[in-house]
Amino acid sequence: MITTTNISAASDPKKWQQNAYVEIMTVIRNKSQITYNDLALAAKMTGPNKIHRLTLWLEEMMTEDYHSGRPARVAVVISKARDGLPAPGFFDKAEQLGLNFEKSDIHNSYKAYLQSVYASISDF
Repeated sequence: MITTTNISAASDPKKWQQNAYVEIMTVIRNKSQITYNDLALAAKMTGPNKIHRLTLWLEEMMTEDYHSGRPARVAVVISKARDGLPAPGFFDKAEQLGLNFEKSDIHNSYKAYLQSVYASISDF
């Protein structure tokens, strides 16, 4: 007996990643921000550990941007509970990549970086 598996678009990693990418680029073009949860919803992610899977993918995207000489597009993804800032993992990954945010004035340092993301939209 041959069985076929019907994988919905929402559970296919490539599909939700494509959806998330499109949403991130829209957010950048709009010079806006989006929460991790709202991005997961826009990407139509399903299954357990959505935010964890999303953040792993965002870190990959951040690394790709760094190695391509671009500002991290994922900087537009913020934590609902951090007053307009990304989650601490964003800053940890940034530091691993050699991107340093002024810790004594993290809000202004992040806002300046975010402006560089918005300004570089033509690079994407």
